[in-house]
Amino acid sequence: MGYIKVIITGFLVFPFVAVLFTMPYAVYQYNRHGAISKYRTLIIYSFVLYMLVAFFLVSLPLPPRASTVGNRWQDHLNLIPFKQIWLYWHDREFGIASFQAYLTSMSLWQLLLNILLTVPFGVYLRYYFKQSLKRTILYSFLLSLFYETSQLTALFGIYPGPYRLADVEDLICNTMGGAAGYYIASVFAAVLPSRDEIDERCRAYGTRVTGMRRLWASLFDYACFSVLYIFILGVIQILNPDFTGFFIYGEVFNWTSFCIVSLLQVLLTKGLTLGHAACRIILVSEDGGMASAKQLITRYAYLWIFTELPLIVAGWLMNNRFSIIVDFMILGLVLLSRVYYLIYFINVVLRKGKLMPHDKLSHTLYMVADLP
Repeated sequence: MGYIKVIITGFLVFPFVAVLFTMPYAVYQYNRHGAISKYRTLIIYSFVLYMLVAFFLVSLPLPPRASTVGNRWQDHLNLIPFKQIWLYWHDREFGIASFQAYLTSMSLWQLLLNILLTVPFGVYLRYYFKQSLKRTILYSFLLSLFYETSQLTALFGIYPGPYRLADVEDLICNTMGGAAGYYIASVFAAVLPSRDEIDERCRAYGTRVTGMRRLWASLFDYACFSVLYIFILGVIQILNPDFTGFFIYGEVFNWTSFCIVSLLQVLLTKGLTLGHAACRIILVSEDGGMASAKQLITRYAYLWIFTELPLIVAGWLMNNRFSIIVDFMILGLVLLSRVYYLIYFINVVLRKGKLMPHDKLSHTLYMVADLP
């Protein structure tokens, strides 16, 4: 039951890890392969989930800190291979009854569970990461060494003293499990597409600029801008704690600044932002040639007009309210600015790259960038 609780804990924590992992993963896939494969995503995310659960199995449950004070690493280290097996049979006569008892003993099950722990690791290494048997054995040993080191060092110093046994037997069993997984991987290779097939499909699909590719490029740009924006705000607040200028119409100022920063990037690089470069796409003229400065300025001006100008007008009306009609006008303007984002999602993502008004009015579009 204890193992089941630990596995459930891993599944509960995984979504939070996945949220942190998703943007770097998406950007890397578009940069490397030009597309995101469903098979690859399933494999990678299942591998992350497996690694998380495996680490929890060797680390949880965590004890109270006070209970580990004074624990010495010497008392939590075993360098004798298969010591538990030897201790079990030391005072027993070998026979059918004793052997049957051994089959249900924790000594045997602990050994088998340590082998099973790294069997999936060996499967992943051979099937997806295309590692040889020697490398699979080496990496399985290193993974097990990491587990045992974390136990011996009390989770690398988080606890005052170790609370689990670091056992050379675990090293042997985990390494055996990885090697077993290497041979079992041939079963998966027979029914699932190979790594080369997945890559080939991505390369074929990556010749188009999909809506999701555009969306991830924009999200990456906004994430980079947000870090810069927060850093600048922090510096200004430190230098002048009474400064509140940036917080007036905060969302409008934030998005306006983002449009300006994006415009400066595409003007300086002739069509690229950081997000575009990361996802290997570029802004060009609708005829496929290089977009002019006028087209790029027009593009971001229309984007700003459709998304932020209604909010500015709504803010001005809020300071000049004189009837219920104005209240409805304010609500309508706010909804109008948000509707453009909804249209963006429908057109670009759900309708797979359909052009937006600011694309059409500026006569610009995205193409796959031939970047080094």
